[in-house]
Amino acid sequence: MPRQFDYRMLIVDDDAVFCEIADELFSSLGYTVRCAEDGFEALAMMKEALPDIIISDLNLPKMSGFELLSIIRRRFPQIPVIAMSGEYIGTDLPAGLIADAYLQKGGEHSPEVLVDKIRQLLESSPLRSSAVRSPNAPVWIPLDGKQYFVLTCTNCLRSFSLPTPNDLDDNNSRKSRCEFCNAEIDYVLDAVAIGNARRAAN
Repeated sequence: MPRQFDYRMLIVDDDAVFCEIADELFSSLGYTVRCAEDGFEALAMMKEALPDIIISDLNLPKMSGFELLSIIRRRFPQIPVIAMSGEYIGTDLPAGLIADAYLQKGGEHSPEVLVDKIRQLLESSPLRSSAVRSPNAPVWIPLDGKQYFVLTCTNCLRSFSLPTPNDLDDNNSRKSRCEFCNAEIDYVLDAVAIGNARRAAN
């Protein structure tokens, strides 16, 4: 098979043997390959450098491939993704899956089909994204006078609640760790909402 341009590839699979074989194959074709065991590790890697294409298993620990690919499509719509699984037969997208292609693991001629599908997606994808993501702007949180507020992680897009602090300083940037992926989240408690909350409490 001809050598490809040096694209960055992220493989998400908890099967160490599959990752090792895929790494060896695609590295020999000129791809720069990184492997993640689960969705949270994949998102952490993408904070360091964005891949040009992603191959993900659907049955992953901690976060399913369905959820991971949904997050990727919302946050990084320019990156083509290929889903793979041994549990869904055929090449039709399983219900609820958001991906550019689906291939059955262990299917006939699957390595050749996968290589060809990757080439097609990369040729039709937009210009390469920058290698390193710029820092995210802080999340602005409106308060409604309750003893807690809901914060959505900018990395894994999961939400969790935090107690409303007593020191509601106007527009001060704060930090918290996501309960799910441990990513650091910058957020600001909206000054206008703070004023409304104070008036509601009086």
